[in-house]
Amino acid sequence: MIKIMRLSTGEDVIGEINEEGSIVTAKDAFAIIPMQSSPGKPVQLMLTPWMPYSDDKTITVDKDKVITIYKPKVDILKSYQQNTGQIITPGKPGLITETSLPQV
Repeated sequence: MIKIMRLSTGEDVIGEINEEGSIVTAKDAFAIIPMQSSPGKPVQLMLTPWMPYSDDKTITVDKDKVITIYKPKVDILKSYQQNTGQIITPGKPGLITETSLPQV
């Protein structure tokens, strides 16, 4: 499952996060970096590969270095999926049309 983990270093990392005993693994992980183009402008989030100097697809972290693990907001998850090339399959629309109205 795609989650975000906050490390004791202050980094926020998004990826396939799994807890296994005293370690946490992150597969296809990206660091989330807040960026502000200029003062007074809204902060935007940028995703950059986490541990870009490694060929490893999965990075292991000691669990005592992780502050928290949580689900990302939908827009952050979509951005992650676009960066990793994962296909987003939208659900069926839940619109009520005249043909699906109950008969009274």
